[in-house]
Amino acid sequence: MIKTDMKITFTGSVDEENVREFIESIKLLNKKFPDGDLLTVYISSPGGDVDISVELFNFLKLLDCKVRTVNISCVNSAAVVIFAAGDERICQPCSTFYVHSVTKKLNGDFTAEDLLREAHEMQVNTDKISTILSSVSKKNKSYWKRLMRRGCLLTSKKAKEIGLINDISEEYE
Repeated sequence: MIKTDMKITFTGSVDEENVREFIESIKLLNKKFPDGDLLTVYISSPGGDVDISVELFNFLKLLDCKVRTVNISCVNSAAVVIFAAGDERICQPCSTFYVHSVTKKLNGDFTAEDLLREAHEMQVNTDKISTILSSVSKKNKSYWKRLMRRGCLLTSKKAKEIGLINDISEEYE
């Protein structure tokens, strides 16, 4: 029996519309290749909504096939969570990852209670992300929280050293 390697690309912002379209594309691939045993997801994204990235992370983890994620350029912010969903995580030699504190845009007037609720939500999301990243790397949650707090650009070499990726591709596919 011939194994099927399904391939798909995720580019652009991590927002509800982009992620919903991406999930639908994966569902179509699964219908087209019901015996597919590997889904390769090529990613280049500036990041975006952390809640939506966690949703896509969970969706990818629930698939019945192995998932390989490949950073083809830069995987920043919330997109790092999506990248982490790969059973196998690869990047190109010049690829980078950027992790930073969870941020939220606020518009309008807020009470102290509103701001405290938003701050609590940001802490919960920081904990979610650091839990996910620690589960796929060689570093613990406090390491990831420290990197996020100060903002950090990771080269492919550093990402491999800390276990965020499994390998650096020497080929350009």
